[in-house]
Formats: sequence, structure tokens, C-alpha cells
Amino acid sequence: MSTTTTATAGLEPEVIWKHFGTLSSIPRRSREEIGVLDYIKGFAEENGLRWRQDEAGNMVVTRPGSGGGENAPTVVIQGHVDMVCEKEKGSDHDFSADPIQLEVRGDWLTAKGTTLGADNGLGVAAGLALLEMPRDVRLPPIEGLFTVAEEIGLIGAKALDGSMVEGRVLLNLDAEDWPNVYVGCAGGGITTITTRCRTREVDLGEYEPHLLAVGGLVGGHSGADIHEYSASAVKVLSRALGRLTERGLCLVQEARAGDKQHNVIPRTSEARVFVKRGEAGACEEVLAGMRREFELEYGVVEKSMTLALSPAPEDGGGRALEQEDCGKIIALLSGIPHGPIKFSHSVPGMVETSNNIASIKPLPVEGDPRAVDFAIMCSTRSSVPGAIESVRGDFRSLAKLCGSTVEGNKPYPGWQPNLESKAVKMTVEEVTKIIGRKPKVTAIHAGLECGIIGEKLPNCDMVAFGPTILGAHTPEERVQISTVEPFWKLVLQVVQRVAADA
Repeated sequence: MSTTTTATAGLEPEVIWKHFGTLSSIPRRSREEIGVLDYIKGFAEENGLRWRQDEAGNMVVTRPGSGGGENAPTVVIQGHVDMVCEKEKGSDHDFSADPIQLEVRGDWLTAKGTTLGADNGLGVAAGLALLEMPRDVRLPPIEGLFTVAEEIGLIGAKALDGSMVEGRVLLNLDAEDWPNVYVGCAGGGITTITTRCRTREVDLGEYEPHLLAVGGLVGGHSGADIHEYSASAVKVLSRALGRLTERGLCLVQEARAGDKQHNVIPRTSEARVFVKRGEAGACEEVLAGMRREFELEYGVVEKSMTLALSPAPEDGGGRALEQEDCGKIIALLSGIPHGPIKFSHSVPGMVETSNNIASIKPLPVEGDPRAVDFAIMCSTRSSVPGAIESVRGDFRSLAKLCGSTVEGNKPYPGWQPNLESKAVKMTVEEVTKIIGRKPKVTAIHAGLECGIIGEKLPNCDMVAFGPTILGAHTPEERVQISTVEPFWKLVLQVVQRVAADA
């Protein structure tokens, strides 16, 4: 089975997989959510439900209370409709047009060569399933809050019109580790470090163009997976370039990795270089040694890493970075931290502050064909107020040494834990009924929208949970099928508990 129409056939709960299959057939890249939003509007109208939408595109669909829960507090079911769009090298999948090809592998549902979109498609599916429950079922008033552009900086949540939302009990369904109950998350900010470099003409009689490529890395979510210490494609590339250039074996024309997704640990990177004629063998000898080094460092985690040098066509121009400026870029990439920076003292094992080198790309300089700007984008996260600006201070120090500029957005807030929360206590009690033991109550080193939404909805009582999803933000993304049914059961039990306790 490998399509959206057949792969989920027979899976339970049917109502969740029905909606997820439909969502998987609708392209929903960040900033391209119009199709899925139109689907939700049609769903609401078909079920006689009121819907509202703000200028950012966020939607609220309202179901009145029923079966005796009419006067209970309104419960907000929240998820984001967009997904990270990553695919395997060589895939011809078009995320703007093609449906996700689903595939069942044992107890896991995955996609064929692309991200799956279970983050956060299953949360949205659960919200839709709840909204269409029969009107004789005892439920409190429900508001399905569906946000946009979460995966590119929580943009929808930041622009949310809070007046659309009446409820002050919120279930965020964007967590990914069943049966954990989440009560807090990190805040984050994006920083861009830009360095202007001079270039010079290259004698193609003395040098020949090659492509230095890094591939096969695990990658992952820059918050939830950063503690794994997997390899950074940017760091691997910068080390290789440093080793080759310091031996005088090549000149560097450009380097690039990642794209606009700040929350993805880059899996691939590449540099166009000019190798001295007759020195390709010496380059390969250096790279062979580095492959052995990387295997010792990352072999347990990175089982498919590749580091390869191959001839490139000569149509990419004949200019390379001046040696001094090339050295600055390599030094900057080497000096910028990647991975956990500090672990929490109060929550053992939890990352407190981290940084992800999300991308590097060359940019033309208008009016000066002999210069090029290199932009390095970093995603910094922390659960401690002020720590992000502290890390940015380190960036500025490095930038000053390299003649670079630093620009950062306004960091979004974290979600501070409230262990006295009624929603948390209720959720823990209901999980305990399902699994027969108390669940882990914890915070996540990722940017759930709760921190931002909490500022929009004063005194909102929030909790987060979800089914088990591994490999989010990579083509290895997969959801554990056996965790979806208890996840859905928990959603139902919590909202029905709210209705019963009113």
C-alpha cells in the first residue's frame, strides 16, 4: 500500500485516519495552505458549524456543546495545518501539487521519499474528528483552532486574532511522544549572519571545477532532535573545506546548505570548488581520512553519511573567493555553535539552550559582480528568558572578528510550566486510566505555539500531547500507528471530562 487512498484502509480509529488521508492529499506547504483551509471551510459548512478566519489565515471552527455539555467551559483544540516539505535526493515529488504517498511498514505509517506531515496533520485530523461528533454525544463547546505557517517561525500564532477564540482551556495536539504530557516549551529566535567576500578570476588551465557534497545525514527537528548530537551538514562541509584549503589543494567558489526551514537540521550540503589540476587524488586522500574521522565521531548515529568530490561542469563561472575571505567564512562556520549549548540544571537531561545552523547560501551583490554575500541562518532556542540574546551576543563577537553583520528577529516566547494547571492534572489522570500508570510530565525543547497563544489568550489553561512521531522534518518521518488510538481516546476523555465536571 502506498497511496493516500489505500494505505490507511482498516486502520483504527477510522475517523482519524479518514481525515489524515484527506489532508495528505492536499498540498500544504507553509504559506501555501489555501487548499487545506478551503477544505476546512467546506467541512465546517457541511457539518453546519460556524467558522471564522483572521487576516493571517488562522481559522476557528466552533461546535456547540451537546448531550448535556452545553454550559460547560469551551475547550480549544489546537493544531497547525502546514507541514515541513523535505524529500530524498532524486525525488521528483512536487509539494505544491502532489499528494503525499503514504505507506504502512509494520506498526509505522510513513511516506514514500518525503516528509509525512503527521506533524501536525494528525492533530488537525483529531480536531476535525471531534468537531463532527454526533450531536447526542456529551461534549462541551469545542473550538477547533487551526493555525498557519507554524513551521517557518510560528507566524500564524504570532498574528492570531485572539478575539476569535472564546475558550480558555486549550489542548495543543502537536506533541510527538506518547504518552508524555507536555507543560512547557522553549522560546526561539532566528539570526542571520552575513559576510561580504571578494572574488578573483580563476585560471581554468590551472584549476578544474569540482563539487564537494555532503549527504545521507539523519537531520531532524532542530528542537526535538537537537539533543541527539547528530552531524550537521554545514559543520561537516566547513571542516572538509578547511582541511582542503589549508593544504592549498583547492579554491572555493560557493557553499550552500539548507533552505528557508530554520527548524530543520540540514541533511545535505555542497560546495563548488576549483581543484588544482593533478591534485584530485590528493583531495580524495584527505577526504578519505576525514570520512574515517566522522565515522568514529558519528558512526553510531550517522550510518549513511557521504562526503564526496566529483568533477563539475565548467558553466558555473571562473571566479573563486579570495583566500582571506574564504578563511573568514570557514572560521565563522567553525566558530558558530551547533547543537546543545546548555542543559537544564532543574530538569536533568533536558536541553535548555541550543543552536541550529539551519542554512548557508550565497547572495549576489547588486552592482558588484566581483563580490558575493554569504548568509548564515541560525535558529536558537532556550527555555530561559535572555539566553537567546546571550547567544546572539556570541554571534556578534564572532561577526566582529570576521567583518560580518548580524540581524535577528524578535524571539517568540517560551511556554512556562504551570504544574498546578487543572488541564494538566485532568490530562494526567485520564492518561493514567488509559495506560495504567502515571505518564511523564515534562517540557519540550521545541517551539510549540502555546507560548505565543498564551499571550493572545490571557489566563488560558493549556496542555499538550500527541501520538509518537519520529524523524519529524525529514523524509524519515513516521508515526507509530498503535499510539494513535490511545491518543484519540485521550482527546475524547479529556473533553468529556470537562463536560461532566461542569
